Amino acid sequence: MKAAVCIGIGLTSVMLLCGGCQTTPTQAAPAAQGQPGPAGQPGAQGQPGQPGQQGDAGQAGDPGRPGDKGYTGDTGQKGATGNTGQAAPCPDGQHRATDPSGGVHCEAN
Repeated sequence: MKAAVCIGIGLTSVMLLCGGCQTTPTQAAPAAQGQPGPAGQPGAQGQPGQPGQQGDAGQAGDPGRPGDKGYTGDTGQKGATGNTGQAAPCPDGQHRATDPSGGVHCEAN
């Protein structure tokens, strides 16, 4: 039994020693980055677009309707009657005379 214990201790020691060898290696430091390259050249300018189509002409409007007839104006008022003027003088050699109906006329002298 002493031999079995000794073998067990020996195997355990070997395992511990081998287990330490399997650790992950330390990573190397990252490499220094290079300088950025020069900027690229600008692209070529695009071609101009094609002109658009001309629109259709609009429709003609409807004719207007005739206007309403105007009102007839009011009739004017009757003017005042003028005064009767004096009779014209009779020619030389005649005088004024009144006839029986009330009319005035000229008679020879």
